[in-house]
Amino acid sequence: ALDIGSGTGYLCAAMAYMVGDNGKVVGVEHIDELVQDSIAKINKHHSHLLKSKRVEIFCGDGRLGYEKEAPFDAIHVGAAAALSVADDLCKQLKNGGKMVIPVELASGEQIFREYRKDEKGNVHFENIVPVRYVPLTSEQSQRKSHLFS
Repeated sequence: ALDIGSGTGYLCAAMAYMVGDNGKVVGVEHIDELVQDSIAKINKHHSHLLKSKRVEIFCGDGRLGYEKEAPFDAIHVGAAAALSVADDLCKQLKNGGKMVIPVELASGEQIFREYRKDEKGNVHFENIVPVRYVPLTSEQSQRKSHLFS
């Protein structure tokens, strides 16, 4: 499984328990301080997840996914992305895989969307609910935002 915008690492740890002993969760976060903090937090109470490599967290641009470990059974994106990013991330899903992602529509509205890749590799989606997330952006843009003021 892939967690984009892994932040504190909490969801990576939770996902590791969901995927079980033979599964793996990769977290991608573009703020290195958050990567280091999340690793320290997971290490404090769930170090076996890191030692066994059931959880790995990397610093990188989540808009690119994590091709090195693709394809994934499941992808979670924790920030609103452009439709083109969602389309690109679907390429990193396994056939039969699912992705949940808030997407920003042309109108500026955001919708929480579930993408499914069927066994033949065709992608389908369903709009779930209107939402309001921070944007999935570059590290530079995020550091300029009010979140780092």
